[in-house]
Amino acid sequence: MTTALKARVLAAAAAEASPTRAEVGRRNMLILLVGAASGIGAFVLFTQLMSEGHMLRLGGDIAPNQHVDRSIWLLLATAGGALSVAASAVLLALRRGRSMLGRSRGWLLYGGLLIPVVLFVWKVGWSMAFGDTTLVWPERPGLRCLALSLVVAVGPLLSFLALRRRAPVQPALNGAVMGLASGACAWFAVDLWCPVANLPHLLLGHVLPMVILAITGGVLGQAFLALRRR
Repeated sequence: MTTALKARVLAAAAAEASPTRAEVGRRNMLILLVGAASGIGAFVLFTQLMSEGHMLRLGGDIAPNQHVDRSIWLLLATAGGALSVAASAVLLALRRGRSMLGRSRGWLLYGGLLIPVVLFVWKVGWSMAFGDTTLVWPERPGLRCLALSLVVAVGPLLSFLALRRRAPVQPALNGAVMGLASGACAWFAVDLWCPVANLPHLLLGHVLPMVILAITGGVLGQAFLALRRR
């Protein structure tokens, strides 16, 4: 850290009143609850409008006289893995690590890149093991999954930014990782709703939203997490 940046960090810390640990805990819990509630609410509303309230979908018709069902064991495997990755991604985005200034560039960069890679590989691997869900569904290219991912992730992303409030070192990178973490949370929700697992669909409907959220998070992180002169 440069001397100038260190001085700015200390000055910003001195100028801002320090809340008690209990106040911080209550504030953080409220923010997390609001973020989670907004994501769940968006998921429920979207599924009500797009699939008549079917939040858990196990199959459908991919062609005339051709019906495909997703095994409940496949759903448990992919959704369980997605939930584990989402939890790890949230910890990466919100925990500062051993330094009060946050995690190092390497932790954020490589950890952030692993989030979509692990989700994608886990989904494809299990789906190939079960077979039919990897077939091409012409009527489901992935646009609805793209939209669902983005609307579910908005609330969590904003809550993550509000929780951190400041990231004096690498604010854009921190914001990008928060975007990926919110995308991982949305991936879990979409995995419950979407029975399709062919590669073009996954790339458009499941992976592309994470790229969009990472870019959005980076822009918001630079705008709101960076230190500002008082």
